[in-house]
Amino acid sequence: MSSMIARNDAILITGAEGFVGTHIVAQLQKSGFTNIHGTGFRNIESLQEKIGHDHAWKIDLEDQEAVNQLLTTLQPKAIFHLAARPSVNESYEKAWLVLQTNAHLQIVMLEAVRRFSPQSRLITISSAAAYGRIAVENGEKPLSETTVFKPENPYAVSKITQEYLALVYFYSYGLDSVMVRPFNMIGPGQSTDFAIPSFAHQVALIEAGQQNSLKVGNLEATRDFTDVRDAAAAFEVLMQQGVSGEVYNLGSGRGTKMQAIVDQFAQFATADIPVEVDPNRLRPSDVPFFIADNSKLVALGWKPTRELTETLQDVLNFEREKLKEQA
Repeated sequence: MSSMIARNDAILITGAEGFVGTHIVAQLQKSGFTNIHGTGFRNIESLQEKIGHDHAWKIDLEDQEAVNQLLTTLQPKAIFHLAARPSVNESYEKAWLVLQTNAHLQIVMLEAVRRFSPQSRLITISSAAAYGRIAVENGEKPLSETTVFKPENPYAVSKITQEYLALVYFYSYGLDSVMVRPFNMIGPGQSTDFAIPSFAHQVALIEAGQQNSLKVGNLEATRDFTDVRDAAAAFEVLMQQGVSGEVYNLGSGRGTKMQAIVDQFAQFATADIPVEVDPNRLRPSDVPFFIADNSKLVALGWKPTRELTETLQDVLNFEREKLKEQA
């Protein structure tokens, strides 16, 4: 286990301008951390506002020399390596791009840590998508960290690759690696490429008279949803308490049917919400039941605090505001 990370230690968050990264920045700031650095690939203006111009870095994380230089300069005590291609749907269409990018992002960071910042604790973001098909055979039982992998999409394979590479560098070079397998993280600000914000966005459009029906995929699936703000708190706990070389499920431990999510949005809505199954939203493969056994993470002192209804309301309000601003 690494020594505790002090409030003034340098912490680096890759992909810090993204959905999860934004919330980890906010969580660490709330906890009093004062030396937070973040990378962005495209637009880092909002990141500069949050953490300061000299702490926001526009960098291609597939450029080994640039990453080497960054770690040499910062000497971070902890690194949250969030940057990745995060879309399951994209991985069906561009399997090699997603696999290649995510594996390369991981190798570049691991090599930079090994050679130039070996004291850094590297928190690798895997995915519960790794469990895939096994969830079908598991019946309606939560998935633990020892559950075998049966990935169902190229994205899942890319995240398993990232996780195993982190493990290789832990075993081979003694790198301080902690691996996290998040289940579904949701909250305000998430891309509408994902189901929950897509539903909320469509509800906002229907309320505004700009769309007639809510287009959905498979509503029979049961998923484990964690508010991203609770997840950010979990990442902080793992930074301080996680055991090196170990992997942790990050989930609420509660299952919710997608149908129940749609029903909840319909209750919040100020208009009738007709629902229509869109064949384009049905994936080639979809697991019916997917819940985390989160006991390993809970044992470190974390538990989710937000109710799902509160999170869904926040997501819908965010999408309503966004639509108003675009008008």
